[in-house]
Amino acid sequence: MANIMMTDVCNLRCPYCFANEFVNKDTNEISEENFRKAVDFIVGDGSHSSVGLIGGEPTVHSHFEEYLRMLISDDRVKTVVVYTNGILLDKYWDVVCHPKVRILVNCNCPEDIGEKNFARLCKNLDYMIETRMFKKNVTLGINMYQPEFPYEYILKLLKKYQFHHVRVSITVPNLEDNRNADAHVYFNKMKPRMLQFFHELLDNEIIPNYDCNKLPSCLITPEDVKEFRKYEKNKYIRDNIGKSNISDKIVKCSPVIDIRQDLTAVRCFGLSECTKQNIGDFAGIRELENYYQRTIDAYACNTVYSEKCADCHAREVRKCNGGCLAFKIKDILALRDYSEQIVNRHRKTQEE
Repeated sequence: MANIMMTDVCNLRCPYCFANEFVNKDTNEISEENFRKAVDFIVGDGSHSSVGLIGGEPTVHSHFEEYLRMLISDDRVKTVVVYTNGILLDKYWDVVCHPKVRILVNCNCPEDIGEKNFARLCKNLDYMIETRMFKKNVTLGINMYQPEFPYEYILKLLKKYQFHHVRVSITVPNLEDNRNADAHVYFNKMKPRMLQFFHELLDNEIIPNYDCNKLPSCLITPEDVKEFRKYEKNKYIRDNIGKSNISDKIVKCSPVIDIRQDLTAVRCFGLSECTKQNIGDFAGIRELENYYQRTIDAYACNTVYSEKCADCHAREVRKCNGGCLAFKIKDILALRDYSEQIVNRHRKTQEE
């Protein structure tokens, strides 16, 4: 997946913002020239046909509708995913409800965004789903950002609109103080409330799917699994849970390329400080993905978050990297630099 960061501006200030290195630090928005270049970079080599629009909040961009129409009319683009808080969607109904467009609404609780903003979000969901009949192209999502994160509000929305799936994510450590910490300590703090949430979802035939920062399977005990076995009796869940990544033990991520307004790219926002690259230095999106695979991901399973990971078979066979790479990015970079030193030393020896 590759995304274009439309603007640094957001109409909210979420306490867990993934892109807090950039968001609301400036009023930058991508120009038409750079937008076209970013699109060509993503779909030009034929390996990708989907483009994501992110921010900040993408719908606050002064030319959001114009740029979205540009993507819709591009035959190389089969799908456009708009990542939005949903508050301003009512400004763009004719374009956002196009068959090519997918809307991923990041639903924040009214305590964080204010009752007025939450009411506008709900009104927009009503219109988009019930009046425009666009439900099949809409996904609701929640970011689990603290040990007692609120979720009752999104459960009500999911039940109201009869959604049977929801995107979930445990927020990543995007602040320096949280880097190179024991990830398992963090995950264990988040786990009780998360499992409680999952039980309530499954009780209502709603299947969660991790978008980011999946809980390592080694932290799920046999007792935890036993508690979830009862849902196997439900035919809908039994027939559909295999489509969700909560049903497997694989915990790893592939590069998600986020392209900034100045045409620099990052491996993902959680690693933005240390993975910035100019897309002009690469032939296309596949080449940039390969670069990140070689310089970041190749070392992910050879570094550990905690001592529990050291002898882990899943890590050794690359089925688990333990969660978000931001927890151990300093170790990843140190291992990469050491490896490059060996390569350079060998090259120098051969030249001599």
